[in-house]
Amino acid sequence: MRRYFRLSMGFSILTMLSVSIGYAGFQEEPKVLTKEYFDIAYYTGKDADSIKHKLNLFVPEGVENPPILLWIHGGAWAFGGRKFETDLARKFASEGVAVAAISYRLSPGTWRDPDFKDGIQHPEHIKDVARAFAWIYDHAEEYCYDQNSIFVGGYSAGGHLAALLAMDPTYLSEVGRSVRDVRGAIPIAGAYDIAAYHESHLRYNGKEMAEKHVQAVFGKTEGHFRKASPTTYIENQWVPMLVISESGTYEYTKLLENAALKSKYDRMEFHHVHNMDHAELLDDLSKSQKSDHRKMIVDYINKNKVDHAFLKKQDVTLAYQLFGEGEPLFILNGGPGFSSHNFKSLAQRFSKNHRTVLFDQRGTGFSKMPEINSETMTLDLMVEDLEGLRKHLGYGQISLFGQSFGGMYAMAYAAKYPENVKCMILSHSGGMTLEFLEDVNQRLNAGLSSADQDLLSDASNIKNVDLQTKQRHKALAPGYLFNKENRNVVFKGLAFRSRFYSDVNGLIWADLRKKAYDLSGKMKLFNKPVLILHGDNDIVHPKYAEYADSIFSNSTLKILKDCVHYGWLDAPEDYFVAIDTFLSTKQ
Repeated sequence: MRRYFRLSMGFSILTMLSVSIGYAGFQEEPKVLTKEYFDIAYYTGKDADSIKHKLNLFVPEGVENPPILLWIHGGAWAFGGRKFETDLARKFASEGVAVAAISYRLSPGTWRDPDFKDGIQHPEHIKDVARAFAWIYDHAEEYCYDQNSIFVGGYSAGGHLAALLAMDPTYLSEVGRSVRDVRGAIPIAGAYDIAAYHESHLRYNGKEMAEKHVQAVFGKTEGHFRKASPTTYIENQWVPMLVISESGTYEYTKLLENAALKSKYDRMEFHHVHNMDHAELLDDLSKSQKSDHRKMIVDYINKNKVDHAFLKKQDVTLAYQLFGEGEPLFILNGGPGFSSHNFKSLAQRFSKNHRTVLFDQRGTGFSKMPEINSETMTLDLMVEDLEGLRKHLGYGQISLFGQSFGGMYAMAYAAKYPENVKCMILSHSGGMTLEFLEDVNQRLNAGLSSADQDLLSDASNIKNVDLQTKQRHKALAPGYLFNKENRNVVFKGLAFRSRFYSDVNGLIWADLRKKAYDLSGKMKLFNKPVLILHGDNDIVHPKYAEYADSIFSNSTLKILKDCVHYGWLDAPEDYFVAIDTFLSTKQ
């Protein structure tokens, strides 16, 4: 049985709005000087609204590459605008967070004023928000904020829209962007289950209010309500979220929280402000000289913003992270075409005794390139990226850890720069030639159940790239494991904590085939210590690990029992003991 809660959110929002208007213009001295840009058009198509398709931008001065918060105003989807958010934007900017306060087209508001009869209906509001996000992403360099650290937040109706943008990938996909470009979402005081919201108004405020307020915005059917509800998309875990309620919206937020708990959505944090009502919390965020709740949001943004350093080269900007102290150990993740973010826990594990370096390979993650094509995406250029990063960091000899394709990457580097390599760890590595590819898919599919096979087959029918990729990873995850109980760990790592770039993947394999990739001859000459770790049931047949061991002159081979492609999950004790022992004796 669905529970419903008494709340006339529309009237609460109107009270909030009148408070905002009444106090506009009385701002306090900012802590940080701010550059302010008003009435910037974020959409200029033939159907652009000359008033609503605009934003105001507030960028803190003296803060290098600050994160940015796309802020969506409240007003029951029918009232409000960017100008009423100036106090709030200036407060956040004064604390080092850039803000883009946007307007968006509104729905009829006849439930408040009969003259407010014109307007749009869902999904037009969220389409505008997506357009604004795309503009913010594209203009980061021009206005000097961090393209990789775009957060989406909003209050009341804006909270609903912020959550929906982050959880339903449809709208960002339509403007050429992805939910993977959203660094975090901060929905505040919103309604996240529109069916419950409609029923609450119907029960407590009457049929006319339910029709003129809720149905006028979202449509008349359960299907309309479901499509507009963030709770519908609770299985999508790409975007970390800080969800905040106040006394008036607590029960609505609990619906989202309960759905998240049920689905084990582990990237959501909830904070309930029980001692403030709808207008008071917004007032606190916008006007208080010192606000604990504003500080919590700023802290959340600073905690979750991108913390990479960058090396700018001629054709690529490489993003990297450093962990720990000691002899340098470079982590080369698998792929090709995956970002490195799923390997952060391994980098931290190895950083206990080493200076571990984790970086996004060219064309993935935060390592941006102006052009991705057959000329810019080659293994030779990737080798030069690694060499450039070694020099940039001032290291002499380095140790290499390569997982899967990362092992091939490590060997390619060692083939060209053997004098710079102290030792190598090849973890479930691809082969020295491309022969290993002949049965990889067959071996991977052998680890899938019939239900997984059906899920994989159905993925090709999904048009949205994010959703298609997510389903493919969900279907394939158990194929990488002997212990299927860890399938969700692999699924979440591949689908949510990392990101796959299919164009990069295709171009690298094409490059290797074109150049007849074969490192056997060069590896015969490589005499530094090599540890080869491989699963006895690996998707890369163990015979290729055995072949590598026969080629290297100074290698140790460890075949892990009851293990497929992730030794740290299937055989963690043997896997880490082998690595720790190897590194302690070779450093």
